[in-house]
Amino acid sequence: MALDGAFLRHLKKELEEAALGARVEKIAQPNREEMVFTLRTRTDHYKLLLSARANSARIHFTQYVPENPKVPPMLCMLLRKKLGGAKLTGVHQTELERAVALQFEAYNELGDLVPCTLVTEIMGRHSNVILVDREGKIIDALKRVDEDMSSQRLVLPGLLYRSPPPQDKLCMLNCTVKEVLQAMQSIVKDQPLSDAILKTLQGVSPI
Repeated sequence: MALDGAFLRHLKKELEEAALGARVEKIAQPNREEMVFTLRTRTDHYKLLLSARANSARIHFTQYVPENPKVPPMLCMLLRKKLGGAKLTGVHQTELERAVALQFEAYNELGDLVPCTLVTEIMGRHSNVILVDREGKIIDALKRVDEDMSSQRLVLPGLLYRSPPPQDKLCMLNCTVKEVLQAMQSIVKDQPLSDAILKTLQGVSPI
């Protein structure tokens, strides 16, 4: 099943209902494109998979127990330092865009409470997991993107994080049926209805 923006909204709600307020107990990186967070609440614990695989990017709870490398990757060690023991304080999705931001609060070496955000972007081969500090600057990412890889949007430590460009489509959460029909009228004349829906509505996949 395609993980489109509408389905992602339900996953976001599941995360909020089950794990909001949970603490990060463990962080694992079984391979270069996936992270597994163990989150513990007062009554339960959950494993949260964050994947940036091109053909199966996703974020959801899992029973998957990863076989971790003997030496953790550098990013995994960084996340353990920044987010070990952190509290999950928010889960955010802009309309039906295919990105979810996990907002955390953690104590630094000085004992100060520091907020930071972990963004999972689900966009095919451009999928990524990006750690952002309180000032909106990138701390690091599963996939660093430099000028040789993209001239549109760089993803490198120290740069300001910029959200993926929004789709020029209507969002079902805040538009009316009339607005949808009006937007589809010019498209549906020479294309199938299904294509017109895809080109009009945000967060909807072909399936």
